[in-house]
Amino acid sequence: MTHGEDDNQIYGTDDKVKLDTLVEMLLPERCPSLIGKPKLFFIQACRGTKFDSGVDVLGGASVDARDIYKKVTPHKVPVGADFLLAYSTVPGFYSWRNSTIGSWFIQSLAHILERHGDQHELQHLMLSVNRKVAYEYESDTREPETNGMKQVPSIVSMLTKQLYFYK
Repeated sequence: MTHGEDDNQIYGTDDKVKLDTLVEMLLPERCPSLIGKPKLFFIQACRGTKFDSGVDVLGGASVDARDIYKKVTPHKVPVGADFLLAYSTVPGFYSWRNSTIGSWFIQSLAHILERHGDQHELQHLMLSVNRKVAYEYESDTREPETNGMKQVPSIVSMLTKQLYFYK
């Protein structure tokens, strides 16, 4: 949880750092003991200054997608395998928080993990977080240019296996 900028930089206690720099510390050549293990990042920070005013929905469409699994036994592991980066918002946009209860993203993540964290796979849980932030929150400010804004998290997954949390 920090402030961020649109060039994928986040603020530390003494300076800004590119998120890529943190991720690179866990890549296989620098941290071979983590090969094949999930590396999870949950980033609560702005990724720009744009506001998402949302769009009115008149009708909805549903898409039926089928998952196709193919067993693959690789001889090498891709450098970026087994990372999940869960951003509070999409690139270029502001990340909202309530001054009393905190970040929409972190509140939703905590709620979903607490209620369903031991029942569903991580990416299913993150889809629920996306839905909760997107549909249950809207900014309520005294400024007309920032009132009624929306947000949706961005989940970037390079996971190669399902991930479950057990009690």
